[in-house]
Amino acid sequence: MSTDYFGNPPISGKSIAILPFVNMSSDPENEYFSDGITEEIINAMTKVEGLKVTARTSSFAFKNKNINIQEIGRQLNVTTLLEGSVRVARDQVRITAQLINVEDGFHFWSETFDRKLEDIFGVQEEVSILIAEKLRENLGHFDIADQLSDGPTMPVEIYKQYLKGKYYLRKMNKADTETGLAILLEAIKIAPDHPQLHLEMNYGYSFLGAIGSLPAPVAFAKGKPYLDKAIELDSNHPECLFHQGGIYFWKNWDLKNTYQYLFKALEVRPGFSDAHQSIGAALNSEGKFEAAWKYLDTACQLDPFSPMNHYLKGVVLYCQEKFEEANSYFQKSISLEPHFVFAYLLYGGGLLMSGRIEEGMKIYEQIPQIAEADYSKLGALTLGNAFLKNWEKVEEGEKKLKAAMETDAMGRVMFFLILSYTVLGRHEEALALLEKGMKFRVPTIIMAPVEPMLKPLRKYDLFKEMTQLMFGKSELSSFAPKKYKRSSLKNEEAEEYFNKLNDWMDKEKPYLSPDLSLRNLAKMIDIHPNVLSQLLNERVKKNFSEYVNSYRLETFKSLAKNPANHHLTILALAFDSGFSSKTVFNTYFKKRMGQTPREYWKRMVG
Repeated sequence: MSTDYFGNPPISGKSIAILPFVNMSSDPENEYFSDGITEEIINAMTKVEGLKVTARTSSFAFKNKNINIQEIGRQLNVTTLLEGSVRVARDQVRITAQLINVEDGFHFWSETFDRKLEDIFGVQEEVSILIAEKLRENLGHFDIADQLSDGPTMPVEIYKQYLKGKYYLRKMNKADTETGLAILLEAIKIAPDHPQLHLEMNYGYSFLGAIGSLPAPVAFAKGKPYLDKAIELDSNHPECLFHQGGIYFWKNWDLKNTYQYLFKALEVRPGFSDAHQSIGAALNSEGKFEAAWKYLDTACQLDPFSPMNHYLKGVVLYCQEKFEEANSYFQKSISLEPHFVFAYLLYGGGLLMSGRIEEGMKIYEQIPQIAEADYSKLGALTLGNAFLKNWEKVEEGEKKLKAAMETDAMGRVMFFLILSYTVLGRHEEALALLEKGMKFRVPTIIMAPVEPMLKPLRKYDLFKEMTQLMFGKSELSSFAPKKYKRSSLKNEEAEEYFNKLNDWMDKEKPYLSPDLSLRNLAKMIDIHPNVLSQLLNERVKKNFSEYVNSYRLETFKSLAKNPANHHLTILALAFDSGFSSKTVFNTYFKKRMGQTPREYWKRMVG
């Protein structure tokens, strides 16, 4: 079984990574626009159920890197790549796109779109639909909705500010995040009724809170009004649904609504890797490790370069006390993001619990100080000294942590004290602090029921009562989306459509046109493209390209046998048979005939 760069299992033959579109504009500053178009197309493609689409984080890991197609495909474990470019000049935009088969590097589709800039939303939808259709024609059946994009219909100038703000936010550092927030805020002042703008404001403040540039409660308070406004404007936007699920989990400890909103996000956007990730995290907190692993496996397949995905897989193993296996995932997470503090914390914690205390302390010493008010390193070293029974340093660390309990950092330091008290056998103090954490709904307390270091507390009735009250009961199956079901084709219908299709192909010979598409053929015989795709893949056992090229091959063979055509070239006959290029013809011919066209031709002409 093949795996990706990080050892994740393969995703699917129906898989694609959309690489960052190249900025071909004369102004380098327009890079924000090409990056934004790429992300919009990625988001549109994730709405196609049955197609696995690599998430933005992993696709953009290859930006400005000179790596060949096969290697990118191997690292992302996809069968197909999309490359493209964007050129903006005054009020015009040109988008080029080409689909590439990873195995042989063959460009099996390319297109150029020249449009007015004011038509940018339409061209994004057009590109997305065409990509999906060409993938289906060459990879196999999946249904395609009539519309794929989330369709922000804001004025073009506001849209450009939206993309520019996102561009700075995605640079993932304090200064650029603040720049991006300022750009988005100006856009909101002019056009306040677009949920995408408000979602990005919330994203920016959440990031500042995550890296410690703002205290977490302050960051949440600053971002919440924007999230609330986005939900008010479009409660069914997949990002709104995702964030609502997160709030119900981290703030309300309400698993019923957590799953309900996250699964609804997946219904709208099946390839939403962050939603898979969050479902996995919620399941892990309940101790449903096998189910959690499945969702995190999917998240890793969709986004193999996400440090959070590898970290959470490590968490699932850590909670089961499989520390050696867990540490390999924490190492992957740190290799992707050296400042990912949480990975250091559990990496070191697993070593402490394995009796490798000195090694654990060395990991704790490496914890980066991401902000002045970050107490992660202090808390970890205090915990390590508790394992070492280094009383003087424990006392010194606890004194500082207790002082921090009176600040906005309470949520960050509380769990360290609970762990330290438990390791030292001070169970009553640990339980009292745990009770306080539950009262204030401190997010880190969510880990208490499955945290291995807290096993000594599990014997106490108070601990059992608190952890049972934390989430209540949840039934995942009540909210999980139904497994993907293709539209049903009854046998009589399939036979009728099949005969209709064959009659049309025999009489009208539409395959002689190199521009024939599945959608065009479906229109000719008056059936829905989704039905034709399913018919070909289930009844004929071929995808559209194989089916049409089989007619073209037979036509070529018939032409080649006719002595009247022997003065023509092989390529001329291939084009007369409907093949669109020499490469397509040669590849398909050799695959089906087991020999090259030239070898076959020599036998025909003697």
